Formats: sequence, structure tokens, C-alpha cells
Amino acid sequence: MLAQVRSIGSRNACLAAADVPGGPWVARGGRTYRTGASGSTSEAITRARAIRSVTSVRGYQEVGRADLFIQVIPFASPEDARTALTELRSLPRTMPKSKGLSDVGEMRTVAPPAVTGTSHVEAAEQPFVLDGEHARTLTVWCVAGHTVVVTALGGRAEAVRWPQLAEIVEAQVAALA
Repeated sequence: MLAQVRSIGSRNACLAAADVPGGPWVARGGRTYRTGASGSTSEAITRARAIRSVTSVRGYQEVGRADLFIQVIPFASPEDARTALTELRSLPRTMPKSKGLSDVGEMRTVAPPAVTGTSHVEAAEQPFVLDGEHARTLTVWCVAGHTVVVTALGGRAEAVRWPQLAEIVEAQVAALA
């Protein structure tokens, strides 16, 4: 795993837009940064820094239907990844400011979808209204080996579905193998 983490370097480990199931998806920015750059001092983050872990983030858009966010965070061990997932889940989440956004509901934990290739999955859903239409964001946090993958799919309520998000997460996990 250490060799894999070091080989990532500044290369973004998130799926290329053409590799995201469904769509067509268009990449809307992405970046990499040293894991822990936000200032966390947890033991899992400290060990991730010691192995020179690089976090990858990429946003995508399925024009007129949905937005997608993927974050890939390598850790020093599967135990550290599981601990970090709990820490990531506890971070406050905010909806991006958008014209037409209103009635943002509370994020609530839901039963996670089955995601092949993972050892632990947690999920949440957050309703909102966008341009007068009911919408929602579906979020999955999962552990795949030494890595945490966070994926959020948002859009009109009838357009974003858990099986679609599970398929995207499975593609991302497979790309890491």
C-alpha cells in the first residue's frame, strides 16, 4: 500500500469523467493535497502524513440532472481508515450557496447501500428545494482497504438514486485496486 500511496503523488486518484457510470458526466474541477492539510491532528491523520498520503477531490456534473463529488483519502492501515471515516462523518456539512436553493433539510443517517469492494459503508441523505423542485443529496462514506472514499450525489429527487451512487462508488473503489 505504501508504494501505491507514494505512486499517486499529485495525480488525482478520482475517476476521470468518462469513467463515471451513467452520465455523460463532465469534470468540474479537481485537486490533490497532502492528507491532513486542513489541520487535523488525529493519530490516523498523523500516520497518513508520515506515509505521504495525498487526498484527491473531484467534482462532476451531469448537465441538467445531477452533481457529483468524490474524495479519495489513503491512510496507513484499514484501522486508520475506519477511524478516519468516523471523524469525517462528524465534520459539519454545508450546502454550497446557489441561486434558487431553499428549504435545506437536516442531513439524516440512512441504511447504506451495498457497495462491492468495501469493508464498511455509512450513508446519509439531505433534502432541499432547488428552483422550486424537491431535490436531495445522497452521501456515502466507505472504507476500501486502507482508503476512505466519500461520494455525494445531488440533484432532483427523482433523478438521484442509491443504486446509481453505489455503482459510482464501486467504480471508484475498483479503480483504486
